[in-house]
Amino acid sequence: MIIIHGDDQVESRQFLSEQLRQAKAKDREIVRFDGKSTSFEQLQQALEAKLLLGKEKLVVTENLLVNLPPKSIIDYLVKTQPKNLIIWESKEISLSRINRLRVKARLFKLPPIIFKFLDSFLPGNNRRSLKLLRQAVGQLSAESVFYMLARQVRYLIIAHQLGKKGLTRLHPFQQQKIASQAKKFKLGQLLTLHRKLLYIDWQQKTGRTPMNLAAQLDLLIASL
Repeated sequence: MIIIHGDDQVESRQFLSEQLRQAKAKDREIVRFDGKSTSFEQLQQALEAKLLLGKEKLVVTENLLVNLPPKSIIDYLVKTQPKNLIIWESKEISLSRINRLRVKARLFKLPPIIFKFLDSFLPGNNRRSLKLLRQAVGQLSAESVFYMLARQVRYLIIAHQLGKKGLTRLHPFQQQKIASQAKKFKLGQLLTLHRKLLYIDWQQKTGRTPMNLAAQLDLLIASL
């Protein structure tokens, strides 16, 4: 059993993908669950079911622990310590919970610089934003920076239209900060930025540009 957790979802997803690639190379069957709706019976059956031809099974659950699963699930994992289970979490899980499960864990944590960069993301502030962007890319992958920037722009569009009430999944402090930041933009600016980010994503995935992702982010921020 392994827990993959932390707020750097790009890197943690890549690590999960590598685990799945290795499992497929060994001809293991992969069964995936959404932790929000996984029952004790489903998880137990998937982990203990015997497969034909002696084929091994790998069970993957997403966001099982962050959604406070039933006590029966936690007790079962502590008792059985299943070796064929990967738990992927979108947030950092407390050390006390990891210790209770007696499990190997891989933490993927974003450095503080990425949040400084996102806070600096304002019209007319491109010089400071560009400096922080380059520092951020020096500490984590350009893909992680792109993901966080795209998410921030989506949040800003929501806040521009709905205010703090549109950001119910975020902490109140984050809601206030993003709502204040959104007021510095015109809606048209945010929608244009969103389209540019989609275009950059398409270019990178289709190989339609000679520029790497970090260079394209440079140009985008310089145009603010």
